[in-house]
Amino acid sequence: MGLLVVNISAVQILRSIALVSSTFVLTSCSHGFLEEPTPATPTAIEPSQYRPPAQVRNATYTWSAEPGIDLFDDRGRLIRAAYESMIIAHYGGIDTTYPGFSEALAAEYASRVDTRWDRSLAGTMRSHIMQIVETDTGFKATVCSQASHFAIKEADGTYRITNFSGREEYVQFDHTVETPPIDPEILWPTTQYAGPFPAPEDSPASEHQWSAPTEDLFTGTGWTITFGADLGETMHRCQTWGRSIEPNVPDEGSERVLSRIPPDTLPAYPGWDEGSR
Repeated sequence: MGLLVVNISAVQILRSIALVSSTFVLTSCSHGFLEEPTPATPTAIEPSQYRPPAQVRNATYTWSAEPGIDLFDDRGRLIRAAYESMIIAHYGGIDTTYPGFSEALAAEYASRVDTRWDRSLAGTMRSHIMQIVETDTGFKATVCSQASHFAIKEADGTYRITNFSGREEYVQFDHTVETPPIDPEILWPTTQYAGPFPAPEDSPASEHQWSAPTEDLFTGTGWTITFGADLGETMHRCQTWGRSIEPNVPDEGSERVLSRIPPDTLPAYPGWDEGSR
């Protein structure tokens, strides 16, 4: 089937992880942009009409959690929705994320989001809520991710998978003193808007598609959301978790697999359909 495997160092892994939130994530490569269309202002949509952008539609998330953490309670749903929204932001744009997320994301963090509209996702990301800790202003959750069955489709049609043990990132929810709202035009000027690009026409629709909530989980909650990475004890715990579900990853560093065929996309779990519990 013609796979190309390239070994890369641990330093390169950390650099590649930087795109999608710092992490995901996944990398912000500098080559192969598609020709940008004429800038256009994105159209606002009602929560009941929400549909994930084409760039992520052929991918899914499957979630698990440590004992005592509930994927279905208020915190579990907020963590999953925020994390999935950040992935969408890096490929479809902040304006295409789950209802209410763009307003809840901390402005200073939102201004640094790098969106790559000319790339799309395929396969299944496996993520795990490792811990939730209380903070003075809210709570902070550590999320582990294992990406061996998750690919980025490059502008040239190649699917890129990075095999490594596991990645760690936190998502933090803070209740802060109310401040006047920031004009969205300051964060995302329409004159700089260059997307979203449609998914390449030659991308076959996967059997299973991205699952998304249609309700607004963020507006009115008072939460301000930020992301980051600890790269300490929790990172090692995430690596151990990753090896427990994917033992055949490199002992050191990672390997990059390039293919013209996308990885299989599994059903989302738990997903966002009513009664999915």
